[in-house]
Amino acid sequence: MARGHYTIGEFARLLGVSPRTVDFYTRQGLLHPEQPGPGHGYRHYTEKDLNRMALIKQLQARKFSLQEIRQILNSPHGQKATSAVEILEQVMVDLDRLQNLIQKTRSSTSTADQPAMRVVAAEALQKATGLCSLLVTFLQDMPLL
Repeated sequence: MARGHYTIGEFARLLGVSPRTVDFYTRQGLLHPEQPGPGHGYRHYTEKDLNRMALIKQLQARKFSLQEIRQILNSPHGQKATSAVEILEQVMVDLDRLQNLIQKTRSSTSTADQPAMRVVAAEALQKATGLCSLLVTFLQDMPLL
């Protein structure tokens, strides 16, 4: 094993998961291993992948869905994020943006637009619930001063 480059088996052992789990996250597009050459067949995972997997696990523990995690990781902020705290900051910005959209929509909503408004409100509620869970966990993990 080259320093910082791991086969799927080595990577899985470091994370305490099965190679099948690593393969699942790779197929889902959450991990992006390197392939040294065409036709080589082996994937190599890096330290960046280790950090990314740790972040995925943190977000899953805070009840984010795989789809939400994918969106977070694929956002410009998510690609740079290294902790749940940074993700929390981005989620807060996204929730503010969503709240502004709801307020604008509410002021101009006709009766015909109410089903669409319900969808937006349901998405906002789901995000807010995830944020609340993340905040509770974050506060519980903080030492008392």
